[in-house]
Amino acid sequence: MVFREPDGRRKGLFFSSLSFICLVKWVVTGVVLSSSHFFLFLGIALGLSGVAESLSSDQRRSAGILRVIAVATLVVFLGFLASVPALLLN
Repeated sequence: MVFREPDGRRKGLFFSSLSFICLVKWVVTGVVLSSSHFFLFLGIALGLSGVAESLSSDQRRSAGILRVIAVATLVVFLGFLASVPALLLN
C-alpha cells in the first residue's frame, strides 16, 4: 500500500497547498507568537506526501520512501509530545 503508484499531480498539488498553508501558519504562530511547532511538523509531512504523489507513475519506490518519511515525521512529533507535553503549549 505504501509503495503503490502515485495518485497524480492534482492530489500532489492539494497536499503541497496544505503544506504551504501549515508552514505559513507555523511562521505566524510558532515564530512570531512563540507558540507550538505542531504546524511545522504537519507542514513537512504534508509537503513530503505532496511530492510523493506528484512523482511519475514509474517511481513507486521513491514515492513509497517519501510516504514513509512523512509518517515518520509525524511519529517523531508524537514521540516528542509524549516525552515533553509542554511542546504543544509553548
